[in-house]
Amino acid sequence: MRIERFDPSADESQLRACYQMVAEAQRVDDPNAPPESFARFRGWLVYGMAGIPQQTWLATADSGALVGWYLLELPERENLANAFCHAFVALSARRQRIGTALVAHAAKQSELGGRALLMSHARVDAPGAAFAAAIGARSGLRDARRVLDLGDPLRTRLPGLRADVAACGAGYTLRRWTGPAPDDLVEQVCSLLMAMEDAPREDSVEPERWDPARLRAAEERGIAEGSRWYEMAAMHDASGDMAALTQVAVDPEVDGWAFQDITAVTRPHRGHRLGLAVKLAMLDWLADAEPQVRRIHTFNAVQNEHMIAVNADLGYRISDYFDSFELDVAAASKLAAAP
Repeated sequence: MRIERFDPSADESQLRACYQMVAEAQRVDDPNAPPESFARFRGWLVYGMAGIPQQTWLATADSGALVGWYLLELPERENLANAFCHAFVALSARRQRIGTALVAHAAKQSELGGRALLMSHARVDAPGAAFAAAIGARSGLRDARRVLDLGDPLRTRLPGLRADVAACGAGYTLRRWTGPAPDDLVEQVCSLLMAMEDAPREDSVEPERWDPARLRAAEERGIAEGSRWYEMAAMHDASGDMAALTQVAVDPEVDGWAFQDITAVTRPHRGHRLGLAVKLAMLDWLADAEPQVRRIHTFNAVQNEHMIAVNADLGYRISDYFDSFELDVAAASKLAAAP
């Protein structure tokens, strides 16, 4: 077997082969998720995560068949001791130690980059979680994926929720936009993203630092993917500060679904139910702008009690749990030689 680096932006056929591998395995690896479009997949491999450098490697059998691949993220601004690995093996090639070889190879690349920890995640009870345990990876933070059905039960709850936030949220005005942030709000959007610093995370993971360049890089990926994304902010009337922000993305190639990205409230403005207020306003907006959306899915760390309570008020239900994993790079680089 050969493991060779490839350029997703230049090799369309290999990129599509990687996508097909993931799509075919979804029924086993993540059956409760909406399918990912090729455009969104391409955006991930070509543009990465808000400017974080990454590598993509292919595993090819002696016959020439593609049997696996991995993407390795090597942050340069924070998390300098960590590498983040996303490894995939074709369904027909599993249980042949290909995944082990990919992780060992990724660990060696991480070692060259001066990293000490190799990190990843997998759905609980999925093959990836069993594999992580088998190679000695330690489980860490657990996330829950939640799904909101935009049907009659939600509509029944909305009037009471609106009355609740109206009583708590005086002194704030909503502002909304689609696509890239308006120039006059870029700095404030970065501040809201930084408000996620105190969200639950692994002890070994540092929060991302946001500035206008990183924000515009993330928006560039969304544009390339063809996503439509919506942002709703609560502005503090007295100071003009952005106090809360929620983001939702719609992939036009995935019918009926939307993805809830961050919802954040800055520390000085917490306690006014602003997280729920911006989410309710977003639901009203989506009902007009994206009436085909029937479900929204999102992720929350299980320790994030405040946002879980907001989502519970709206009626989100848990569909799956996901665990993060970490493995010492020095140990992972020796996996291929294990019996």
